[in-house]
Amino acid sequence: MLWTRHVDSARAAWPSLVWDAAAYRAWLVEACAGEDPLAARLPALDAASTLLCWSAGRGDPEAHRLFDAHYMHQVGPALRRFGSDAGLVDEVAQRVRVKLLVAAPGELAPIARYALGGDLAGLVRVAAIREALTLRRTDKAAESDGLDAVVGEADPELRALKDRYAREFHLAFTAAVAELSPKERHLLRLNLSAKASIDDIARMHQTHRATAARWLNAARDQLAAATRRHLQESLGVEGDELLSLMRLIRTEAPRLLDSIPPDRDP
Repeated sequence: MLWTRHVDSARAAWPSLVWDAAAYRAWLVEACAGEDPLAARLPALDAASTLLCWSAGRGDPEAHRLFDAHYMHQVGPALRRFGSDAGLVDEVAQRVRVKLLVAAPGELAPIARYALGGDLAGLVRVAAIREALTLRRTDKAAESDGLDAVVGEADPELRALKDRYAREFHLAFTAAVAELSPKERHLLRLNLSAKASIDDIARMHQTHRATAARWLNAARDQLAAATRRHLQESLGVEGDELLSLMRLIRTEAPRLLDSIPPDRDP
């Protein structure tokens, strides 16, 4: 009965798709690691997105068209905080399509990994932001390399510290970022590089604003604490000098995050 309702819902959602229910079920059974696990997970699956991910993952042209029509419009709003022009939106959209819909020989495309859960609209937004960050980092590579760019000119103390400890700060910050979880790095990129607000992050992750704020604050605290620890270990600085170095995080974090490759998965 549950399977019949799932199939009926999937067919109603995408009447133009032609697909084999038996092949679809066989794949779901394998993806859920057996018949009984499928029965347990089936009530929680969204039939429309599960079928579309599977069909698009198999390279079905109609599934690709439906994905474009119903989800790719998320790219523009996701990049709004970049001040993106139409050319960048088009470039990012193409990269997202390739990232999600192009399969390696003999495999399903990456979008199939999201068939068993997740918000497809949110997936497209996150993938778009990550691709935009990659493009921005590439564009800036010729202009600056981490702390080599001129920053803090309005604060002579920060400028002097940057000149004196540029390499050590860069190494400490990079090591601190590496200690973060993928989720923490992603949240910081959204907030610091993409200028996403707490409300933006909450919408992307389909969670309450207070939860998103708690996640982001925890990630910021972890980054600051780890950077401080690495600076103390490498330089042995304390007191006011250490506090001044920590002020560089506020000015340099977006630039340095852009210089570190993001996690591969969207």
